[in-house]
Amino acid sequence: MASLPQGAERGFRGGLGFDHLLQNINEALFVVDADCRITAFNRAAEELTGYQAAEVLSRPCTEVFRSDSCDGRCAVKESLFQGKRIPYRKVLMRRRDGRIIPISVSTSPLHDDSGRLLGAVETIRNMSEVERLNEILARETAQKMAILDSLAEGVITIDQEWKVTSMNAAAERILGCRAADVVGRFCSNVLRADRCHDGCPVARTLEAEDPARDELVHLTGADGRPVEVSLNVAVLRGPDGDAMGGVLSFREFTEVDRLRAELAGEHHFHGVIGKSPAIRTVFRMIEDIADSHSTVLITGESGTGKEMVANAIQQCGPRRGAPFVKVNCAVFSDGVLESELFGHVRGAFTDAVHDRRGRFELAHAGTLFLDEIGDVSPRIQVKLLRVLQERRFERVGGEEPIEVDVRVIAATHRDLSELVRKGTFREDLFYRLNVIPVALPPLRQRREDIPLLVDHFLRKYQLITGKRVERIHDRAMDVLVSHPWPGNVRQLENAVEYAFARARGDVLTLELLPPDVRSPATARGDGSAPESTEIVEIRRSLERHHWHHGRAARDLGISRTTLWRKMKKLGLDPQG
Repeated sequence: MASLPQGAERGFRGGLGFDHLLQNINEALFVVDADCRITAFNRAAEELTGYQAAEVLSRPCTEVFRSDSCDGRCAVKESLFQGKRIPYRKVLMRRRDGRIIPISVSTSPLHDDSGRLLGAVETIRNMSEVERLNEILARETAQKMAILDSLAEGVITIDQEWKVTSMNAAAERILGCRAADVVGRFCSNVLRADRCHDGCPVARTLEAEDPARDELVHLTGADGRPVEVSLNVAVLRGPDGDAMGGVLSFREFTEVDRLRAELAGEHHFHGVIGKSPAIRTVFRMIEDIADSHSTVLITGESGTGKEMVANAIQQCGPRRGAPFVKVNCAVFSDGVLESELFGHVRGAFTDAVHDRRGRFELAHAGTLFLDEIGDVSPRIQVKLLRVLQERRFERVGGEEPIEVDVRVIAATHRDLSELVRKGTFREDLFYRLNVIPVALPPLRQRREDIPLLVDHFLRKYQLITGKRVERIHDRAMDVLVSHPWPGNVRQLENAVEYAFARARGDVLTLELLPPDVRSPATARGDGSAPESTEIVEIRRSLERHHWHHGRAARDLGISRTTLWRKMKKLGLDPQG
């Protein structure tokens, strides 16, 4: 073994000898002088090239390595000429036995103490195994994507930072975007769902590891087109079983139009079901006001279907093909709600790292549904009043006025006129919202609709689950019709779903109904005053789900944060 060019091995003296150090380096390494002749050649280089050190010393390196870069971009020559390190570069090298292998080379110049160039040292990595593994990985990835692309359902994967990591062809088609354009972006910016900030199924799944199945979600396509999908979410796990993100699968709800056609009839009006005089009055009202652009205020108890009526108004009117944007005003803090509604400019507050459009802008030329409008603060009421009067606003932190053409539909379970009398809701805003009032009757005032609703829910869950539960027993139906239903239609559907999940035969019997429905208790048994409807509804939902807050919130149609806030307000133990 020859040594380094004279003056270059000074740094190796005083400890281990240079030869010993060179032989114990795992990577292939050789040294050349200023004329590109090999002066040192370690054991790893012998194994890689097939040459022995004694055969190559003093020979030009091009005679040994015979790489595809020797006559062109030779890293050794570049390093000697430029006097600087050449980082790893992939080339092809011909071994002594004639086999061509891919390698990665890195070259650094060698200088003496005076700075005179003495030669260069080059390290080599065999990339054959790396390339083989990369080819296998690429082939497996391509096969998996081919399988995913063959699915009719859209599939999106996200990491633990909520960023999109992959998207199949069906998801591209449904959302109207390319995977290459959205990978790395936050899923909320890609899906733009009505529930991203209020009861997000993805958040619930990843936080509680409780899969979401067949949830109706309204997305917004890349072109602003509203897209209604049935969404499933599951935790995505690595080989070790640890959560590494989530997988979302969804299909356009138009693909289950069979359900709508099957359920459609004279008692089915754009998702609102009934034949009672009270609900027929609502149907006629929707038809009368659909073509108008005036603001609508929908009132009614929780669970009466205010959002369904808002959907019906949108679908019947001239804005049916335009964006339909929804926001639940009760789930956001004051500052967050302001940003959600009106957007913000970069730097408006600590986390405002870029400009963001608000719900009013997203709903331009379409409809904005403001649910739980009675819960907004006086400060937000002032801003809402202005945009309703002038049809313009500024983003949070911005000065440029933005004009919008938006039809506003608001909804609340609270008595706004009473809030006006108490001074907690602006009278001028109330009159701006109450241009066209629509009052929804509670379910107890339209009991003749209950059999129709039960039949609708039976057929719905037949399609979703594949179970052939054909009918409900007369005794069970009698109980359902006579129940007070403080939670209205939402609570009725939950009861049917509960019984459906337990059913083993083709008939829903009385014994399958939830205990609180079979034996309704409208008052406490200890002689104290009856509990409020809201307390009863929340307590029943919590007990039905064994005090699992996430499932109870889903049952009630509210976010976990809202449920916790209501429990605290009503004196229900948040710990269960």
